[in-house]
Amino acid sequence: MADLAPAPRQALLRLGTLRQYGPHEALVLQGHLDDEVYLLAKGYVRVVGDTASGRTVLLALRTRGDLVGELAALDEGPRSASVLAATPVLARSISRYEFLRFLRAHPDAAEAVQRSVTRKLRMATRHRMETGSAPVLVRICGILEGLVATYGRRTDQGVQLDVPLSQLDLAMLAGASLPSVQRAAADLRRRGILSTGYLRLVVHDLDALRALAHAAGGEN
Repeated sequence: MADLAPAPRQALLRLGTLRQYGPHEALVLQGHLDDEVYLLAKGYVRVVGDTASGRTVLLALRTRGDLVGELAALDEGPRSASVLAATPVLARSISRYEFLRFLRAHPDAAEAVQRSVTRKLRMATRHRMETGSAPVLVRICGILEGLVATYGRRTDQGVQLDVPLSQLDLAMLAGASLPSVQRAAADLRRRGILSTGYLRLVVHDLDALRALAHAAGGEN
C-alpha cells in the first residue's frame, strides 16, 4: 500500500469483501487451488510451509498494508504456502478477476505489485542461502534487521518491533534449534543490542545489529 499513489490506493481499498479471522485461522492453505488475494487491514499473519518431511517452517510475517496470496492470482498455480492469522486479522478478500482488472486499469499499481513480489523472492533467496550456513547469531541478526526495516517503530529506547514473534518463531525463521536461538538472544542482551519481552523486541543499537548481520565466521 505504501508504494501506491492515492488514486489506485483508494481503488484497491474498494475491492473485495472485508473479512475477520481469529488467531490461528487460515486465510490461505498450502496446495489449495483457490486464487483470492488478501489485503491486510489489521493484525499480523504468519506465512508457513510444510516440507516433504512433514516439518512446518515459518517463512515470513505480514501485516497491515501487505498483500498475501497474490502469486496464485498471477500464475493460477496452487498455493505455495499457508497464511495463518497470528492475531485477530481484518482483511479484504479480493477475487482474482477483480485483482487482475485493477492491475490492468492501474499500470503503476501493477509495477508496485511486481516490485513487492520481487522483494519477497529476493528475501526468500537470501534466506535460503544463509539458513544452515551462517552462524546462528548472524542469522538471527539478519532476520531482525529485515523485520526492523519493515515493521520497526522508533522510540526513545531504540527501534521497537511490535510483532507477535516468539523465540520459537525466530528459531523457525533461522532454521536453528530453540536453545541456539535462546543463547544468541542472551548474547545480544548482554551486549546491550537487544531487549526482549513477551512478543516484543527493542533494538537499542541498530548499527551493531547490522554489523553482526553481515559478519562471517564464528560458531553455530
